Amino acid sequence: MAYKILVAEKDSASLALLETRLKARGYDVFLATHSDEAIRLVQKVRFDLVLIASAMEPVDGVDLAQKIKQTMKGLGVSIILIADENEISELVLSREHGFDDFLIKPFDAFSLQLRMMLNLTRARERLEANPLTSLPGSIAIEENIQRRLDRNEVFSVCYIDINHFKSFNDRYGFNRGDSVIRHLAQLISKSLETTGAKQTSFIGHIGGDDFVVITTPELEASFAQECLQEFDRIIPTYYEEADRKQKSVFVKNRNGVPMAFPLMSLSIAAITNLHLPYRNVAEISSDAAEVKQYLKTQPGSHYLRDRRAKPVSSLEESMEILSQNQDKRKTTTKPLGQMLLEMGLITEEELNHAVRRHIETGERIGQVLIRMNVVTSADVGRFLEEKLNVSYVSLRGHALSEDLARILTEEFIRAHRVVPLALGDSFLELAMVDPVNHDTIALVEEISGLKVVPKFALENEFEEFLEKNHQWLS
Repeated sequence: MAYKILVAEKDSASLALLETRLKARGYDVFLATHSDEAIRLVQKVRFDLVLIASAMEPVDGVDLAQKIKQTMKGLGVSIILIADENEISELVLSREHGFDDFLIKPFDAFSLQLRMMLNLTRARERLEANPLTSLPGSIAIEENIQRRLDRNEVFSVCYIDINHFKSFNDRYGFNRGDSVIRHLAQLISKSLETTGAKQTSFIGHIGGDDFVVITTPELEASFAQECLQEFDRIIPTYYEEADRKQKSVFVKNRNGVPMAFPLMSLSIAAITNLHLPYRNVAEISSDAAEVKQYLKTQPGSHYLRDRRAKPVSSLEESMEILSQNQDKRKTTTKPLGQMLLEMGLITEEELNHAVRRHIETGERIGQVLIRMNVVTSADVGRFLEEKLNVSYVSLRGHALSEDLARILTEEFIRAHRVVPLALGDSFLELAMVDPVNHDTIALVEEISGLKVVPKFALENEFEEFLEKNHQWLS
């Protein structure tokens, strides 16, 4: 179907030129020489794009753009204003204007086509984006997959959805359900960033609790495992204490009988063209549906890549799910927030607030709770010491000796968030905000020639240390 374009221009020669150029490109063109005529057309036809000359009458182009945006069928349509060069600075600096882009007279056919395609694409993405997460919807997902197929790219498609989401929605209501969906969207994005896949990946939101990630086969597994781990770590905080303890919720089924449903978990079904020559999106979706169906029969959170094209004798043999990766993903202690909640040091409301803040900003939950003044640094340090199996050390009052100051540069300390604590004959005690970062440990050992003994330091105390030692670090 051709795009419908409205051109509002009082100059007949310019109008004829624009009509010729646009029709040559296959657009369905509507013409208006007066602003009132343009308004009448907008009220009758839903246009994909509107071109308005600044010198319209009786209402000028800027006012006309605003009036079009106020109509039902003009709501959301992209408007390109065509203006003389001497008008641009005044138009751009004006407090209110209804246009989305502009073209400076005179312009060539290439410039016209470029600005139109950019605005048509932008408008379509706005309309297709999921209103809850603002992520691209089904059409954009299919186009991205097909484009990669047409280019003969090798890629993986991860279909992500929440298990037992309906029971959570029924138990806690749509508002909290929407919060979970928004949280999952942010979690997917952060997991791609953590695993280094963000730049080469695409995130789409099919609708409800269904998402799609298109990434590279080599980064697929690490992304999926990171996503599952973070989901399982954070999602219990959305439940009330009683439901968390019994690990289920009771809601009525279609017959009105109360039934127990497990807490929410996550399924990630991955399809790749690494071994199968997929031709279109439908073939990928068909295989994904079968993998998702199998995952739904498994309790808990799972990730599975369809490896049948290798081939294997059965789908079960191709599983890469929690049962095989459990040791890698399980921690010996509960999440910090859960531990503090069970000890009575924080309330459920305080924990939920901290979790939301963590998702929005990336700030650690412990740091959020400290800033909320609901726990002390000592409380968080003690619990994280157990969780990380690394001794906690407070940086408050710590001062660098001359020997320690010579070991690492200011830039290194700031960049890697480490502080030398004590120096021995063959070892260096090192306070680290991330004490399990083996790359940083190896780098310090290479620089110092000493064996690093890591200690855990809180981020807020590290920042305080930097502030108090700014004279030495400057």
